[in-house]
Amino acid sequence: MTFSKLASLLFFSIIFISCSSDSNEDTPATPQQQFEGDFFPLNVDNSWDYNVVNTDNNTAQNTTSEDELYVEIETTNGYSLSVNQGGLANGTMSGILTSGELTRTETTLAANGTVGLPIDGFDFQINLENALLYNTQADNGAQLSIKSGSFTQDFQGYPVTINYTLKSTQLQNLSSLDVNGTTYNSVTSSNISLELSVTTEITILVTQTISILDPQQVLSVNSYYAENVGLIKAEANTNYQLNTETAALLNQLGADLGALQTSLSVTNTQVLTDYNIIE
Repeated sequence: MTFSKLASLLFFSIIFISCSSDSNEDTPATPQQQFEGDFFPLNVDNSWDYNVVNTDNNTAQNTTSEDELYVEIETTNGYSLSVNQGGLANGTMSGILTSGELTRTETTLAANGTVGLPIDGFDFQINLENALLYNTQADNGAQLSIKSGSFTQDFQGYPVTINYTLKSTQLQNLSSLDVNGTTYNSVTSSNISLELSVTTEITILVTQTISILDPQQVLSVNSYYAENVGLIKAEANTNYQLNTETAALLNQLGADLGALQTSLSVTNTQVLTDYNIIE
């Protein structure tokens, strides 16, 4: 595989794998009003319609679409959701919610699924094992779940190592929030973030490890859930910046990086437009 194909593969993987701020320092959690109730009604056939806007922040170009999210199956362990009649999700959070089974209590929502997408035979996915998506009785800024690890794959002689940290954090509990002209009462919010670093090895007299992607946050998703309604809004920011020195070195070595963007900044927003909740 050429460096061009390798770099392109990493580019698409970074976009779609679906988590922390630009700093590695954690902010202390602050006390807040605690909620208790049904913040994601998961009866079978409950459904939610969303307007989805994908914005390229470098060009300000918007692409609009829709998602229809619905509860398809209830099992003894939890619930499975589907989107767009079994099609692909347009909203980033819709994709996360439909990646596996959800479990819910009066204060928490947890996911048992995956974050990831196979691209051209490259399978990278992070398993979610009872990962909390929100906890209405946690303080603002409290860490809900965290998973770190690494994945190494040899691509026709080019070893690539991806290190990741995926975590969820409780955000504010709000007495009300206006979304798309509708005011929802008792809203809890949370964040999912993904941090990545990517390295490979090259040989110039000696073998050396070089950074393709320096450690950085590539995905951050803020989600808002209203009592007796469910997910009312989600905003996902996908950003990355390739190591410019590595890009220059690969060019000197003859790698064709002309078609590869060295940076990306995309915002994916989904807002609730209609819903049907079965009592």
